[in-house]
Amino acid sequence: MTIKDIARLSGYAVGTVSRVLNDHPNVSETARTKILAVAKEHHFVRNTNAQQLKQQGRYIAILVKGVSNILLNSILEIIQKHIGETIYTSSVFVLDEYDNEAKTALKIYYEKRPAGIIFLGGNPQRYESDFNKIKVPCVLITNQAPNVSNNNLSSVGTDDVKAAEQITDYLIENGHTKLGVIGGDINNSEISERRFNGFLNSVKKHGLEFDFDMQYQTTKYSFEDGASAVKQLISKCDGITAIFTMGDVQAIGAIRMLNDMGISVPKDISITGFDGLLLTQYIYPRLTTIRQSESQLAKCGLAALLEAISKEDEESVHLLIPYEFIEGESVLKIN
Repeated sequence: MTIKDIARLSGYAVGTVSRVLNDHPNVSETARTKILAVAKEHHFVRNTNAQQLKQQGRYIAILVKGVSNILLNSILEIIQKHIGETIYTSSVFVLDEYDNEAKTALKIYYEKRPAGIIFLGGNPQRYESDFNKIKVPCVLITNQAPNVSNNNLSSVGTDDVKAAEQITDYLIENGHTKLGVIGGDINNSEISERRFNGFLNSVKKHGLEFDFDMQYQTTKYSFEDGASAVKQLISKCDGITAIFTMGDVQAIGAIRMLNDMGISVPKDISITGFDGLLLTQYIYPRLTTIRQSESQLAKCGLAALLEAISKEDEESVHLLIPYEFIEGESVLKIN
């Protein structure tokens, strides 16, 4: 008695039978009852050794870069839901922002032999030599990797440079000429570097000066770090009228700290975010930000990975998902 025999006798597809026998939740109760009845009637017993060997090729590893990254966690939730509808299982590994995710992936590759690997956040150019050693299909979501030579690595992200330039243009067009930046470590985070380059494109285009040491505050992407960063930025640079933050969580933390310091947003200082978290539209003031499509990033990223797994020698794909500029209430027009 095999799974194919159970499928024939029950009238359900092999994939449905497999999900029932592996106790996957995404099966109707009618199908589950019928399939289990057929299996019991014919005394079907799974070969656990064969099952374990087979699952090695049905396992997807997911590496999340950033302990408290709300955007990545939202994308992760969508991905896990859709993986649950396939024959694959998954495990999640959470890394610090500054960890080398490629080395972690290599360890997982040698120990668990996954069918594929998903990177939620990462720095493929900085760790290119390690990325090139990974010999299974991979996809990087929220960053870009078109210049990495490993054909196993696809990427699905947002045009961070263009988006950062657009939101900085908005600040300047509203009369803000002395700008502060709260962002990630541009020497260790490619996303932070791209967003800073977009910011600089706008500043230079409008003929403004920018002193990195005085006007840039490096921090991690979290509420707490955004709060402490704005305090440091204000203390070292007088006269700032607007702050470009590289993440919504940084912006929300900064707004809370400024409020505690008696500084009103946007009356005294304007602030913008980046990511478009749902939370930003329910805080006061509503945050002006760049919204990335969590759903599109997740679905396109997983689809690219599954396509690569199913087709040997498939070339990598690199997609840019459209973003949306959200005009909130956190920027004051002063000209």
